[in-house]
Amino acid sequence: MGKLLLGTAHFLIEKIRWLVVIMLILLAGSWLRSEWQVVKQAEQEKHHLQTTQQLLQKRYQELRTAQAQLSQLTLSLTQQLEEKSKQLSNLQLQLKQLRQQRQRLWDDHWWARKNPTSDVAIEIAGYDAKISVLTVQANLAQQAQVLWQTKLSQSPEVIKSRQILQEIQQSEVALQQLNQSINQKDSVLSTSIVQRLRLSLFSILPTALIILLGVMLTPIIFKMLMFFGLAPLVTKLPSVVILPDASGARPIESPVSSNELQGHVSSHAVTVTLLPDQELLIHPDYLQSYSRQSEKTTRWFLNERIPFSSLAAGLVTLVCVRSRSQQPEWVQVASTRQVHSEVVILDLPAGATLVCKPHCLVGVIKHQQEPVRITRHWRLHYLHSWLTFQFRYLVFHGACQLIIKGNCGVILEPVGEPRLIQQSATLGFSAGMSYANYRCETFISYYMEKDTLFNDQFSGKSGIYLYEQTPDKRQNKDVLTRVLGGVWDAVLKVFGI
Repeated sequence: MGKLLLGTAHFLIEKIRWLVVIMLILLAGSWLRSEWQVVKQAEQEKHHLQTTQQLLQKRYQELRTAQAQLSQLTLSLTQQLEEKSKQLSNLQLQLKQLRQQRQRLWDDHWWARKNPTSDVAIEIAGYDAKISVLTVQANLAQQAQVLWQTKLSQSPEVIKSRQILQEIQQSEVALQQLNQSINQKDSVLSTSIVQRLRLSLFSILPTALIILLGVMLTPIIFKMLMFFGLAPLVTKLPSVVILPDASGARPIESPVSSNELQGHVSSHAVTVTLLPDQELLIHPDYLQSYSRQSEKTTRWFLNERIPFSSLAAGLVTLVCVRSRSQQPEWVQVASTRQVHSEVVILDLPAGATLVCKPHCLVGVIKHQQEPVRITRHWRLHYLHSWLTFQFRYLVFHGACQLIIKGNCGVILEPVGEPRLIQQSATLGFSAGMSYANYRCETFISYYMEKDTLFNDQFSGKSGIYLYEQTPDKRQNKDVLTRVLGGVWDAVLKVFGI
């Protein structure tokens, strides 16, 4: 009952957790959608306001221009009106001064003003006459001013100018309101997270496009230079011969019949016959069956002189199998982990040499008292080595037998006319034959990484070369494994492992 309750609670909690996640996602989507709608509406309204502002600004400038033209047309009337107004003001000022002088004279000589023959009375009479004349002139000037003012106010240009001034004032008020509305929309847009994110994306988009274009074009340009520029020159370089003196050595023998010295020579399992004086050094994953009476020990390295190479190739903690009696011992060799792995036994007679990559080696059959003889040969002064990043070659010397594995099979071919195979498929070749690099046939296959830039080319008068049928290119593995595996493969290639 308790387990049932716990299971039910766990089920409900799991579903509630998913419900909360779904609700949060929906809320976030709804918020983003509403923010986006607000931003779009604000942008549309701002665009409409800016369009209206541009039109109104254009009309405002036209009104200002028309006002300036009308001001030039009414300038003469305005100047004449100002002149009449100035004359009226001067006459009114003179009349005011005369009246003040007469009033002072009238107030200061109250007795003398009553005598008509006195100087005061005569002077007051003169002031009266001047005042009368100035009054008439002022009235005439005022009438002229009113006439010109009426003429100016009734002028079509003045009426139109007045209307334009009123329209200009209205336009200024409308422009001010539009500016306030645009500022409000800018404030809404500047505070929106969606708008700021979009502006940030648009600001970096040109740079990102340029970088993307560079990332897309750089590999193409580099591969075109390598394929059409450098690779044709490399194919004309002299071949590499690891051991020139080995060209006259005995050819490598194979357990296949004389009619089958080339082609598919491997099988999923092989039987090793151990003579009483022989021993088998075999990788534990390839030791399928053996006699209970056989002697088995552990050999830490394939060759104590190259411990790091043995470790890198996985040839460590090997099983050493020997016969306890004077009778031959039979050992069945096959892969116990890799389904598509096939093996083949190659006989190296005394004096025969074979350049072999230790990673494809799973075992060695040799004399009990003799170690596996492996020599190291560096080729740093060849351009082939720098282009393929293989600077060291490991040469196995007979007499011994090598057990070589290959994915989906091992192909063995005798050397003759120059032949090409994929670099990743090469397992080994005779040390006395010519080895070179030749450009792959099509650029498209090289660009799409269907093929490497260079293929291995083998030629010579005698010898063999062997390669696996389907190289493992880590196509079905994750990115990190492919990257790390590619780096490790490059390191192994440098040292010929």
